[in-house]
Amino acid sequence: MQYELFYLVGERQEANLDTIKKDVEEILVSEKAKLLDPEVLEKRKLAYEIKHQRRGTYVTRRFELPENEDGAETEKESAVEKITKKLNLTGNVLRFIIVRADELPDLGAIERRKSQEMNKNQASQKPQKQKEQPRTKIQSTKETEEKKKEEPELTEAQAAPSAPKTETKEDAKDIDKQLDKLLDI
Repeated sequence: MQYELFYLVGERQEANLDTIKKDVEEILVSEKAKLLDPEVLEKRKLAYEIKHQRRGTYVTRRFELPENEDGAETEKESAVEKITKKLNLTGNVLRFIIVRADELPDLGAIERRKSQEMNKNQASQKPQKQKEQPRTKIQSTKETEEKKKEEPELTEAQAAPSAPKTETKEDAKDIDKQLDKLLDI
């Protein structure tokens, strides 16, 4: 059965990353795991601080554990449990998770998706506009005159906001009569 190991190495241990990866591979091989290619590395900022570290390198590695006919499930589970216990004792690995990779996409697909996103981002970026020169009074007055010519002139009734109507006693009586008719009182 195929599994995926996803683990995090803190930024303080990046100098020892190759030895840490070899140690993790030795743990997997000691439990008769067959390592699969590719191995994916990604440096990222962590969502929250772990052991006083804010950045780290995520390493993703796929491996297969052999299937035995007698008690296959218990053998695989015990191998995963043994790997988990050994990784817990490793001080250089900040966090890790082991999952079954049956329904996961292949690791190469993740790399291809990232490169496609990078290409899209580069293509969608527009060239930056040149900085505009500060306007002088002469330019701004010419522009305002041109805008005035383009805008249609409004009549006084359209330009002035209409004042709110004040109700007279007659209007109030008319409204009361209309309400009475509607309500049949």
